[in-house]
Amino acid sequence: MGAQLNSGRKKGAQPNINVTPLVDVVLVLLIIFMVVLPDVQGGKPVEMVKVAAADKHTSDAEPLTVTIDLAEVYTWDDADTTRDVALGGLRAEYVRDPKQKVLLRADAGLRYAIVRDFFADVQDIGFPTVSLAVGVGAEWKEES
Repeated sequence: MGAQLNSGRKKGAQPNINVTPLVDVVLVLLIIFMVVLPDVQGGKPVEMVKVAAADKHTSDAEPLTVTIDLAEVYTWDDADTTRDVALGGLRAEYVRDPKQKVLLRADAGLRYAIVRDFFADVQDIGFPTVSLAVGVGAEWKEES
């Protein structure tokens, strides 16, 4: 912090603060948060199925999220539950808000029949939009 002596009307030292380092630090933090925050994904870590191009979310409303891990444990409302409990929670949410969207996250190593059956049950409840969460960046290898 610097000071400037002034021979004008005000007597004494006048503070003269250099704000350049402050602006530099704030800009660096802004860039860090802009890069890091989009990659932060909440919930149970599972390996997602890879696709060439994933659809972008078109709504600002957070969907109801159900995660199925490799051991077929269903995570609903931040708690590990059974399939029936997860479906019961979805039924209760549907009664509360029938236009709510559902996002289904499943481990890539999980048999697809399990995901498909749960997906069909969620559709049977009546939700208008049920989406599968996927990772981006498929690499296909030709078998010889």
